[in-house]
Amino acid sequence: MKARLKDTLTKQFAGRGVIIWAGIAALIAISATEIITILQDGFTGSPGTAVRGALAGVVLCIALVIGRRWISASLGIYIATAFFFFGNGTLLLWMVLSAVIFSALAATSESKHVRVWYLTFLIGWMIQFIIRAGDDAILIVLIAPFAALSFVLTRSIFVLRERNYRAVKDMQEADERSRQAIEIERKNIARDLHDIVAHDITVVAMQSKAAKFANDGQMALDAIDVIAKLSTETLHDLRLMLNVLRTDGTMADPAVSATDKPAATTVYAVQGVELFSQRLREANFVVSSHTEEKISDLPRSAQTALYRVMQEATTNVIKHALPSGECSISLTVHGNEARLKITNQIADSSSGKSSLPIGGSGLIGMEDRMKAFGGRFNTSERNGRWILTASIPF
Repeated sequence: MKARLKDTLTKQFAGRGVIIWAGIAALIAISATEIITILQDGFTGSPGTAVRGALAGVVLCIALVIGRRWISASLGIYIATAFFFFGNGTLLLWMVLSAVIFSALAATSESKHVRVWYLTFLIGWMIQFIIRAGDDAILIVLIAPFAALSFVLTRSIFVLRERNYRAVKDMQEADERSRQAIEIERKNIARDLHDIVAHDITVVAMQSKAAKFANDGQMALDAIDVIAKLSTETLHDLRLMLNVLRTDGTMADPAVSATDKPAATTVYAVQGVELFSQRLREANFVVSSHTEEKISDLPRSAQTALYRVMQEATTNVIKHALPSGECSISLTVHGNEARLKITNQIADSSSGKSSLPIGGSGLIGMEDRMKAFGGRFNTSERNGRWILTASIPF
């Protein structure tokens, strides 16, 4: 209840509301005596000045109430009232006070045309007052400065208020853009971490099993070498990525030179075909690969996206494909797009391995990478093979 009351009062007295309600209070205060006189002596028995003052006060209060929603109508009523009631100096207090109140009200209008026509008509009223008022024309020297000062001061305040409002709005929009950028970057970082760690740990796990069950000592040593190399690379990548996240650089790897860049941003698509083909061979798959050097002309960011898709796809092949089966990686140019195609034989469910990728987060990440470049991503099953295709406009 208190919060609702506070909100209502804030809306009523914010901006021009202060001028309107303060003006109504002031007009009622100076018109109260005349209204009481009319109530006591009757409308016909009261002095003309009292009647004119009471009527002027009531009409101007109504005009201010209308100004809450229709400021142009409010100012129009005031100008009409000034021409009708203020022909001489008998209602000096009403003239001065109303000129101050309605000049301030006009200054709050966002429309320049409204402000200009108000000042034009006010000056017109002042000119006719000088002509009609005779000896009372000197009073314009009192009215005009008060009206002008009220208009200028109020307009200055509202201009500053509008600037502050725009500045606050710009800051809020900037904060929202920053929040969205942070959210996007978090997703990118999470995706890169998934690609790096999931791939390398999967290969490490497979090689660990290979080393454990190897009948040949040399095969076991080869598997251990792969594990050592991948562990070092993964640790290197993680340290560099964490160093990017830490502004104080406390996660820096002392073994990395100052000019070394995070591996997540220094990958190339062509080298990716060679690297992941070798990874699959080390996992005992029969691999065929093909690439075109023209792929090197792709922007670095596009090459990174293709590289990460290859990395995640290789992880899926190792996890889900037919053990020691055939697979292929090709990266070629077709018309105006670079096209990646990876195929593998689907494992028999009886082998204990999942025949198809499960979970979906990796596939979603790969599709998001391609969509970010206006590309396409698709997976399908055909003749016992799992086919992944991804393309990016060249």
